[in-house]
Amino acid sequence: MTADLGAEIRQDDLQRLYAGAQGPCLWSGQNAAALIATLSKAEAQGLDPAIFHLRDIARLDGSSTDKALRDLLLSDAALRYARIMTRGQVDPATVDADIDFDIYPGDVLPGLKSALNGGDVSAWLASLPPPQPQYAALVALLAHYRTLAAQGGWPVIGTPETSVKPGKSSPLVATLRERLAAEGYLATAEGGDVLTGDVLAALKHFQERHGLDTDGALGKKTVAALNVSAAARAEQIALNLERWRQLSRGIPPTRIEVNTAAATAALIVDQKPVLRMRTVVGAKKTPTPLVRSDIRAVVVNPPWVVPVSIVRKEIMPALKRNPDYLEAHNMEWKNGQIVQAPGPKNSLGRIKFELHSSFDVYLHDTPARSLFNKGDRDARARSHGCVRLEKPLDLAERLLQDNANWPRERIEAAIEEGGTQRVQMATDIPVVITYWTAFAGESGDAEFREDIYGRDARLAAALPHGGEQAPAAGMGPVSMAPVGGAKVGVCMA
Repeated sequence: MTADLGAEIRQDDLQRLYAGAQGPCLWSGQNAAALIATLSKAEAQGLDPAIFHLRDIARLDGSSTDKALRDLLLSDAALRYARIMTRGQVDPATVDADIDFDIYPGDVLPGLKSALNGGDVSAWLASLPPPQPQYAALVALLAHYRTLAAQGGWPVIGTPETSVKPGKSSPLVATLRERLAAEGYLATAEGGDVLTGDVLAALKHFQERHGLDTDGALGKKTVAALNVSAAARAEQIALNLERWRQLSRGIPPTRIEVNTAAATAALIVDQKPVLRMRTVVGAKKTPTPLVRSDIRAVVVNPPWVVPVSIVRKEIMPALKRNPDYLEAHNMEWKNGQIVQAPGPKNSLGRIKFELHSSFDVYLHDTPARSLFNKGDRDARARSHGCVRLEKPLDLAERLLQDNANWPRERIEAAIEEGGTQRVQMATDIPVVITYWTAFAGESGDAEFREDIYGRDARLAAALPHGGEQAPAAGMGPVSMAPVGGAKVGVCMA
């Protein structure tokens, strides 16, 4: 059973909010109108407005009892909205076990009390959603895909027995044209049945925005992505909005951000990407966890202490087949552990970025460079959980630019020398390892990735659905509310 973050705070915060209150309602007509207007638009952020008591608030009459209940409902709705915007509807740690992330621990009550006590309720409400521009971009994309779904979406393309290659003709191309035009990849569905020209360019653009090989071929994986409905894409966006609400308070404006769903990484400075690269991330059986940490040091020519799980599952069976396995891979036993010596064949490559996490994952170079040439994101899901970087030297240069004695030339020289060196960062930089299966690309267009680790599916199952959300603590939908064992003494006269 998942934890309802809204339920965590309702009873306690209502008690604190109304403690000692007497006489007038806490909610003026102006503040109530501002709250209702905001909650009425909650659907635009992928939320069900029904969880905020709007129907009950609207139908209460003007009697003194109803005034008190309406005030409580407004307060509970405001607190619920604040908690959802700052922590999400469910605790992500109850959905996935492999998470080591800062979840907002703050108290939303003081902000509400200040806003009600002479402050600006509208401004307080506007401050609650995640501040990152990526969240606002997803809100806009959610509206777009809901509109597409309401307009009928797009046609389904039959799965070809063999891929339709560029330059070949197929009756499927006519349907492909309709499909791409419906989502805006093509200006018109008119055209021939040969996979060339405008339709080929549009298909490659589609493949790029879905993390597929941009070969321009109409194969099974591309057709599967094309046949995901507009409504399903809208739901995918809504799930990613929820994940942003869960994690956003732990995502600073300057950071290294790894998106495991896309197998990419970026150095982001003041919310703007300044370095992008591909990554290799955990395989389906060994997913990369969700992590918020800090890089404190860069290690040049790192040794690799092989994790016990890899020793047990891979190296010990290999040793039985080949007693010279350790020597062949430049490994040896040290203090009860298998350690791979630094060098060009070391599994960590020549650079490792140290970060601290309960899951013992880190960012590093790799000698297996060919995987970065794979445009298909799934082809880059190959690691045991750590993140291999396409451009580790470029990242190291940027991170050490405040270390006057470590310009790029010295990093390269240290690599050539071969000895292990640990370079302390002048300033720690945050790292967030996330999982965005829907996001806005550089152009602002929607990009989608497969739910390779099943996190979206588990999150969807954990979220409350139509009518499942509990009413305000201590009250039925339209019954008087005892708070702290007694009726609240407001709005009674």
